[in-house]
Amino acid sequence: MTLTRVWTPSPNNSSGGTKRLLVVHTMEGFTGPNGAYDCAVYFKGNVGASSQVCIDQNRGKVWECVARNRGAWTQCNFNSVSVSAELSGYASWSSSKWLNEREPTLRNLADWLAEESKALGIPLVKLTASQAQSSGRGVCYHSDLGSAGCGHGDPGAGFPISQVLSWAGGSTSTAPPPGGSGSAPAMTCDYFGPANGHNYQHPDVRKWQQKMSDRGWSLAVDQWYGSGSEKVCRQFQGEKGLAVDGLVGPATWSATWTAPVT
Repeated sequence: MTLTRVWTPSPNNSSGGTKRLLVVHTMEGFTGPNGAYDCAVYFKGNVGASSQVCIDQNRGKVWECVARNRGAWTQCNFNSVSVSAELSGYASWSSSKWLNEREPTLRNLADWLAEESKALGIPLVKLTASQAQSSGRGVCYHSDLGSAGCGHGDPGAGFPISQVLSWAGGSTSTAPPPGGSGSAPAMTCDYFGPANGHNYQHPDVRKWQQKMSDRGWSLAVDQWYGSGSEKVCRQFQGEKGLAVDGLVGPATWSATWTAPVT
């Protein structure tokens, strides 16, 4: 479902950096029928806090307080690299309570994660705390960011993130640990690139797309090197210190299999 985003701007934000985290929070309150609106209004005040969006039981709608390219004030040292969602609820809630009583909230979150992943190229995989606090790219809890992320415990041990990621179309397992998988298979072409370029439908394209998908990147595995594949390639090349040209040649191909997963 495409979300309706109700713009409710908060003045509490700073300039943002390159986004790599989609962070799940709970409001620790605001659980009434208009919880997201009430929280968004709170963020409009001089309260020194904000979040990108506030989400509640109103299916198909979120209240957007800070643009995704800005830094919302909700996870301390990680504000500039995070895009955050505040959920109407408590960290003490059990998985069964979330799933049985707050499903519209969870489905709104899933839709929001899917939209942010597509817009920012952030994989829909659950990061560990160490991955979130280092250079990992994916979905994490506020609590995963530790003391540098304000030292909070939300959204709680009972939060059903696997179900949310399944609804969002992502991976229901934790992101793979750092470290490559050994040697890369041999390329059977010299390089491939954009759809208006070279070997853009070569069988090696599917092999590369599948490996990138396995690593947590969001792209279609369809043996078609189009704009989506090129965008992921350029992001990967920049992350790994390679020449950012959008072409998969020997260096980028090898790094796809051997460079650490971050």
